[in-house]
Amino acid sequence: MRTKKFKPEDPAFARLTVAAVSLEFGTPELSLDLRRKGTKQIAFSRQVAMYLLQTVFDMTISRTAELFSRDRSTVTHALKVIEDSREDEVFNRKLIKVEDFLLTSSSLFGGTA
Repeated sequence: MRTKKFKPEDPAFARLTVAAVSLEFGTPELSLDLRRKGTKQIAFSRQVAMYLLQTVFDMTISRTAELFSRDRSTVTHALKVIEDSREDEVFNRKLIKVEDFLLTSSSLFGGTA
């Protein structure tokens, strides 16, 4: 039985990333189609998801912005915020945990990560 080969720009990667971030960071209302900013926790979780799409799946800034209905500048800002936040050991461990999960999951389902 052949499995579907996903491409990094596939929305499935974004949905998987949002779900993983939602679980790890305790933001169950996090969603790709959330048009409003939401609470600080939701906004930060969204930034984490954007960062992971860029770093784990090598998704372009333009595609990430499109999937989250945001501007490219918003994604660029998110990347900087999360990179700066990695200095916090607790946060960095959580981020590594989600990165590892995404890498493992994507390889199981024929991803290119």
